[in-house]
Amino acid sequence: MIRAVIFDFGGVLMRTQDDSGRRAWENRLNLAHGQLERLVHGSSLWIEAQRGTLAPEAYWQALGEQLGINGDDLDQLRHDYFKGDVLDESLVALIDRLRERGLRLGLLSNDSHALAEKLERLDLHRHFDAVAISAQIGALKPEPEAFRAIAEALEVSLPECVFIDDNTANVDGAKSVGMHALRYTADLDLEAALEPLLNDPRATTKVLIFDFGNVLDIPDDWEAWRAQCEAIAAPFGISGEALWYPLHHTEAWQQVKVGAISYEAYLEQVLAPLNLPDHAARLALVKRLFAGRDRVHPEMMALLQALKPHYRLALLSNAYQTDVPAWMAQFGLSDMFEVAISSAVVRLAKPDPAIYHLILDRLGVLPAEAIFIDDLTRNTYVAESIGLPCIVFKSPEQLRKALEWRGILPVRSRV
Repeated sequence: MIRAVIFDFGGVLMRTQDDSGRRAWENRLNLAHGQLERLVHGSSLWIEAQRGTLAPEAYWQALGEQLGINGDDLDQLRHDYFKGDVLDESLVALIDRLRERGLRLGLLSNDSHALAEKLERLDLHRHFDAVAISAQIGALKPEPEAFRAIAEALEVSLPECVFIDDNTANVDGAKSVGMHALRYTADLDLEAALEPLLNDPRATTKVLIFDFGNVLDIPDDWEAWRAQCEAIAAPFGISGEALWYPLHHTEAWQQVKVGAISYEAYLEQVLAPLNLPDHAARLALVKRLFAGRDRVHPEMMALLQALKPHYRLALLSNAYQTDVPAWMAQFGLSDMFEVAISSAVVRLAKPDPAIYHLILDRLGVLPAEAIFIDDLTRNTYVAESIGLPCIVFKSPEQLRKALEWRGILPVRSRV
């Protein structure tokens, strides 16, 4: 479901209607037709300004030196260059109509820091829920980071966005990360072009797909759990992080999560530096480490129970468990998920796109009909690229609010 519409600025909201000022300066400076635009917006200096590594004033000073002008002449050039640009008030009115429909509105532009002042002068900020200027975020369209920055600012997933730009490369870049995108031209009826996307009956959420680790099994108190890890690690002369980190950041983990080695072999490899006597000792240590994480967090269980009557639920986890029914029974989840996939069973692991296609195929739904909830952006980025909307999990309360805003859960009254 589309929840946000994002506009480019130059070439979409602001377009050049009269280029006579630019042509006059080309004649004065003995430049070929169109050369001034190439100098102003096609140089390495402009790239630096758009990245925010060169201040607007420094950029124009450097450009003036290239052209052999300075002082009042340079100020006049800056004025004349932009004086034929006109704000499309009909698009501003469309933005306001889209907001009235409950959509979030964003602006994403490759520009220098000077654009922020221009937006204030034009009183445009109030029409948008979020604005991302390349100089401020340090990323340029069509780089993925630029699209992710505006989606994050709007608190939406990339497949929940429509991006509008006049540049084909930027449109293609938006699509490559999972956004819907339209290439804008002056003769495009944008409102009509948006309607099929905003009213796509196939984009109704039917399934919620949950990760397990660090989503469902979180401790009640993270600080207390970290202190517990420190206490367990201390007798070995290492930190809690040094004990915990190898469990999920070693080659052994890469192997066990796709079923390439047994759980026993995995523990033997990752805990080898501790010189524990046998597998039973290693199991006992892991059990102590996971104390407090050996059940679903109460708030997450309550959330699952609230969703269950209204949505299909599924589980997709990078996990060592090969007996999925026993795993689900251990955590009181036997009847919760219609489909539960452990990476060790299917021998695929997130963020491999194949595992997302696998669970969608088993559920019989399109990517747009599901929402995937995971705590790791490296997993959500790939899921989004195939059109699967995602929520990056941070806490039960954050997830609940994200689901409430999307209309998936009723808004809970807060006293």
